[in-house]
Amino acid sequence: MNTAQSLPGIAIFPWGCVIEEWLDQLGLSADDFVDRMTTGWVFGYVKALQHAGWRPFIVYASEHAKVPVRRLHVGTGVPVWIVPGKRSANSRFASLHALRRWVQTPWTAFKSVIQHEGCCAILVQEYEDTRFDVLIRMGVRLGLPVFATFQGGSETLSTIERAVRARSLEKCSGLIIPSSAEKTRVEINYFGRHPPIHNIPNPLDTGVWIGRDRRAARSDLGLPQEGFIAINHGRIDFRQKATDLLLRSWTASGEDQLILIGSGHDNAKLAALIAQRRSGKVRWFSEYSTDRSFLLNCLSAANIYVSASRIEGMPVAPLEAMACGLPVVATAANGLPDILEQGEQSGGLIVPLDDEVALRSAIERMRTDPELCSRLGLAARHRIETRFGIETVSKALGTVLSKYA
Repeated sequence: MNTAQSLPGIAIFPWGCVIEEWLDQLGLSADDFVDRMTTGWVFGYVKALQHAGWRPFIVYASEHAKVPVRRLHVGTGVPVWIVPGKRSANSRFASLHALRRWVQTPWTAFKSVIQHEGCCAILVQEYEDTRFDVLIRMGVRLGLPVFATFQGGSETLSTIERAVRARSLEKCSGLIIPSSAEKTRVEINYFGRHPPIHNIPNPLDTGVWIGRDRRAARSDLGLPQEGFIAINHGRIDFRQKATDLLLRSWTASGEDQLILIGSGHDNAKLAALIAQRRSGKVRWFSEYSTDRSFLLNCLSAANIYVSASRIEGMPVAPLEAMACGLPVVATAANGLPDILEQGEQSGGLIVPLDDEVALRSAIERMRTDPELCSRLGLAARHRIETRFGIETVSKALGTVLSKYA
C-alpha cells in the first residue's frame, strides 16, 4: 500500500440533490467542477484535510452521469466520484418535495464509492438538507461518523423534515459551524438533540491568495491608475447576495469604478439595472470565473471589497479579498460579523442588513480616507493568516477527527 492510500479517507459531499442544482446558477457544468474550479470552500477543505493527514475525496450525483465515474480534480489531484442522480421536481407541498429528495438520493451508489475508496469519516455540506438525513443513516449502517458543515443552508422547509432532522442530528458526530448566529439558532431549535458544535472557519491557502502590485494589476486589466475601485465576485443573486442593493449603493464618479465578477439566475435583472444607471461607473465580467490568476489580478487592482449580502454562511469570496490585502465593507449577514469579529481590527466595516444609506456611507468613508484603507487592508491580511490559514484550520479539523483516524 502506498503512502497516500495508507492515510485515513474522508468523503466530502457538496450540496445538492444533483450538483447541477448549484452549478447551473453559476453557468458551469460538472466537468467544469473537475477540470476548472479551484476556488470555494470545498477545495479549501481538501487542502486543510490533506495537511491534517487525511485522504479526502469528493462525491456528488449528476443528472448527466450514466454510470459512476472516478476522475481526478485538476487543481488538487483528489479523486472526484460522479454518480448518476435525478433532480427532484419542485412541488407546491414542501413535505412532498422533501420525500422526493430523500427517495432520489442515490445512497446505494454513494455506499459503493465509500467502500471502494476506503473511508473513516463522512463530511456533508449542510445539515439542513434532505441528503444529510440519508447520509446519516448510511453512516450508521457502515459504522462511520458523519460530520456536517454550515455554508449558509439554515432553512428547514417542511414539518416532516423538522421531525426527521432532529433524529438525524442526534446520530451526527459533529457540526462545524463558524457562524455564531447559526450556532445559536441550532442550539435553540434542536435543544438537547444536536451533536457537539465546532467553531472552525472555512480555510484559505494564504500562499496562493496574496495580492500583487496594484499598478501592474490595473495595467494588465486596462483599468485607470487613478481612481477608487471597489470589487465584488461571486453569484449574481438579488435575494441572497443582494447584488441589487450593492449596485444602488455605488454612486462614485470620475474614474472610480465598481467591478462585479460573476453569474447567476439574476443576470438579466442586473443587466437591466446597469443599463438604467446614470451615475457611478460599473464594469461587470458576466461569468463565474474559474481563472484564479484573473481573480487575483482583479482583487489586486481594487481598493476595497464590498459584500451587500442578505443571507450568508461563511463566504469564501471576502476571505480571498482580505488575503490579497483588501479591506472589506460588509453587511451583518450570517457569518460576515464572524469574519470581521473585531471590526476595524479585523480589517473591515460592518453595516446593518438592507441599509442602503449605511452601506453607501461606509464605502464613501473608505473612498475618502486612503490611510484607513491601507490600515484595514493590512489588518485584513493578518486576520486571514492567523484565523483562516490552512495550517490553523487543519489543526482544528485534525483535533475533531483524530479519534476516527
